[in-house]
Amino acid sequence: MSKEKEIDKIKNRPLERIFQNNIARIIDFFIINQNFNFSSSEISEISEVPLRTVQRIIPQLVEKEIINENKKNKKRVYELNKHSELVEILNEYSISTMNSFIKDVHIHDKNKNETILNRIVD
Repeated sequence: MSKEKEIDKIKNRPLERIFQNNIARIIDFFIINQNFNFSSSEISEISEVPLRTVQRIIPQLVEKEIINENKKNKKRVYELNKHSELVEILNEYSISTMNSFIKDVHIHDKNKNETILNRIVD
């Protein structure tokens, strides 16, 4: 596997790997950053999703109670709704997927190192 493909795999977030869309990317963003709140522009910049797309998706996620909307200094900010049963399930899935990915990378690296050692010994 080329370095570029490995980097792409690392950039992909757990839900985005399955659904491959901006909604999944934004949910992953909130799960990864669940202890913070963000404005629409911050979400856009950090998640690399166009601002207009973020502004279209956010109300859907608020309506589904995946994220909460709050006002902070007359500015709307958004945070993960940690009290949602759906969010708990998505969070567990994300953690399991990331652990699995880390394990796979570790096994891949271990096998790669063993192959290199075998070449040296031979």
